[in-house]
Amino acid sequence: MSIPRVDLVLIWHFHQPDYRSPRSHKAELPWVRLHATKDYLDMIRHAAAHPGVRVTFNFVPTLLDQLEDAARGSADALFERMARPPGELSAEERTALAHDLVRAPRHAVERWPLYRKGIVKVAGEKPAIGEQDLLDLEVWFLLAWLDPTLHAEPAAAEALERASSFLPAHRDRLLELHARLAAQVLPECRALAERGQIEVSTTPYYHPILPILIQIDAAHRARPDLVLPEERWAAPEDAALQLERAMVRHAALFGSPPAGCWPAEGGVSPEAAELAAAAGLRWIASDEGVLWASLAGSGRRREMLYQPWTFTTPRGEIGLLFRDHELSDRIGFVYQRWEAAPAAEDFVERVLKIGREYPGERPPLVTVILDGENCWEGYGDDGAEFLDSLYGRLEAQSEIRTRTASEVFSEGHAARLPGLHSGSWIDADFHIWVGHPEKNRAWDLLGRARRALVARGATSESHPAAWESLFRAEGSDWFWWYGDDHPSLDRDRFDRLFREHLQAVYRWAEIETPAILELPIGGRRDPAAHRQPVGLVHPILDGRRSHFYEWSDAGRFHLGASGTSMHRAAGLGRDLYYGFDLERFYLRVDFRAQEPPGAAFWLRLDFAEPRPARLEVDGLIRGARPVVLTNTEEGARPIAGAECRIASVLELAVPFAALALRAGDAVELVAQVVRDGRPVEGLPPDDWIRFRVPDEGFEATMWSA
Repeated sequence: MSIPRVDLVLIWHFHQPDYRSPRSHKAELPWVRLHATKDYLDMIRHAAAHPGVRVTFNFVPTLLDQLEDAARGSADALFERMARPPGELSAEERTALAHDLVRAPRHAVERWPLYRKGIVKVAGEKPAIGEQDLLDLEVWFLLAWLDPTLHAEPAAAEALERASSFLPAHRDRLLELHARLAAQVLPECRALAERGQIEVSTTPYYHPILPILIQIDAAHRARPDLVLPEERWAAPEDAALQLERAMVRHAALFGSPPAGCWPAEGGVSPEAAELAAAAGLRWIASDEGVLWASLAGSGRRREMLYQPWTFTTPRGEIGLLFRDHELSDRIGFVYQRWEAAPAAEDFVERVLKIGREYPGERPPLVTVILDGENCWEGYGDDGAEFLDSLYGRLEAQSEIRTRTASEVFSEGHAARLPGLHSGSWIDADFHIWVGHPEKNRAWDLLGRARRALVARGATSESHPAAWESLFRAEGSDWFWWYGDDHPSLDRDRFDRLFREHLQAVYRWAEIETPAILELPIGGRRDPAAHRQPVGLVHPILDGRRSHFYEWSDAGRFHLGASGTSMHRAAGLGRDLYYGFDLERFYLRVDFRAQEPPGAAFWLRLDFAEPRPARLEVDGLIRGARPVVLTNTEEGARPIAGAECRIASVLELAVPFAALALRAGDAVELVAQVVRDGRPVEGLPPDDWIRFRVPDEGFEATMWSA
């Protein structure tokens, strides 16, 4: 057999975050099931149809868990709603479901004009969605999320033949088909791996970014200008456990531990490489940008990309592959606009060109790594023709040898990497997951939850569910969606799921859950609705607007400018002022009505930082009201020196000393109106109050001409 001109490693990454809500115990978003029938199963079958091609499939363990859940018929919120007769749904429920059912791949909508017509009808300002309208949308949606190669399945073929005015039986048979196909993904993948045609690699369990999970300061190595969270996260033991558990999960499903790992988002660092070596992995992979940064000052040449590498760590050597960024992106973003055959031919020719120009004695190694899910949504047939054309050409091409990563490292011809840069596949840094105020806020909340677990003395043995919830919250996806980088219709649901995982940490550890976790992290805040304090205040505590300058230098939230009440039934407050002098914290609430809300309502202040404290004012009625500290070992007790008076407004003062607060402390608290022990309104509804305890130089620093 002739020596090939070039070796090619193809790695398809399959990944979804953990959509299972700890509150509802359902998958709150359907993307695992939908990608199972549109992407995972046909990707496996395309490979099986071309036994001469060797590829690597990378599965994130939490995706494996959710695929097995789907195979068992575990609850999925959207699929449960579709299974209900439309006549049982209220008009509001039909509208909400219909808005979910229009979210289909673009080419599926273009393929079926009647589906497009139904989508246009739903998009109106006040859509009137009848039972048949909804049933039709359900059937089209289920067809759209089947790979076209599966349209010959009897349930799909029958629905497509009818093409309109579907019957409930069409929807029900498609629901059964989706369930059956989702259950076939892992068995068919396992069978292909057992035949030796594919390698299956892994990722740390819940898809955390290992380098910044180990120590968030690693983000400064590539981007010293990045603003990091106040909570200086460092949990190398969590990172090690996420990796070790991935190895165990993989071995349980596929019969042996994985040899390789695509670290979440290609995130690597010397410390992450050491953990991978300690876990027994033979190889990890990242992007070429990380290679070039690792070789800075070492006479970088393009051919250096086309070879395997090894990196020496204190725990042993680890192999490294670096992906060809352009070739990977051509499949992900370029070839979807081409005809399939010319696109496949262009890819093959580019790989051969690398082989022709490579100056080394051995064949060059070209590594292509990309998402095996979302990239196909731009292809008219979900990528089927392109994949078959590409695989067919690779099978017939004697000058290209497809290989798995483990086969490459079994030969022992890797070059030694002198140092390893800390970065990811995006810009060779970590700015996508840390640095934006929203992302940093999420890291702060995660860090506090972990700190609370440790302070509680909770271990993975004594409180396993609490730690499991924390590990889920460490996943990269939550941070991906915060900030301005990636708009999504699901931002609110991602935000809620992240906070539910953190709330579960406290609940399972039997620690009082901070009220701050009830508030969205992602921002729709109107900057005009919030004014920061600009000086010290010295209010007269009489429950009245005594004079203009009394609160003029305080911070202010205009409560009606953004957000909604927690339960859409309160709206008691109009404005909230907060401020301080050198000794006391002050708060004022202006009510919407002329009279205070009444004895059934309380004011609650939940301090999250620098240490937990809960203050309550019992009964929002006229007069002097007691201010009570409720979360003490001795039970509730009045706060010495605190005052609260209510007349036309509520005015409150609490000595910093009573809360053990010192100058310079960063304070964060949530203000809420409570009824029957339950919060009914946030003040403000979508933010918390943040300030630093002032020192004697505060006013000098705030002075301006």
